[in-house]
Amino acid sequence: MSNIILRFTFMAVVDLDKPHAMQKINDYQQHIKPVDSEFNFKKDTSAILANHLFINQKRSKIWINSLWTSLNSGHDDDTAIEIGNKKVSWDWLIEHGATIIQTDRPRELLSYLKKKGLHK
Repeated sequence: MSNIILRFTFMAVVDLDKPHAMQKINDYQQHIKPVDSEFNFKKDTSAILANHLFINQKRSKIWINSLWTSLNSGHDDDTAIEIGNKKVSWDWLIEHGATIIQTDRPRELLSYLKKKGLHK
């Protein structure tokens, strides 16, 4: 039998609207050390979003999906492009810790990030 080493990358998915979201994040950070964590939320008032720096200090990235309002409390691609309000959409996500943004508008988002000096 050969020695097989299995490696995997774990991405936690956390619903910030759930009562034990902070405990779940802390458990993941302590025991699994995820490369990134996807945050989903219908309300953008989570203390985790307001105080997100502890996650980056653990060398983990924050993934926020900008596709549908049900996952980001209305800070979505359509608000950025259709309405033209990037401050309420992509800027808000970045200000609240997003280091990875899932988008259906990659060309527009990359252009925007480059203009802001946030992408090479």
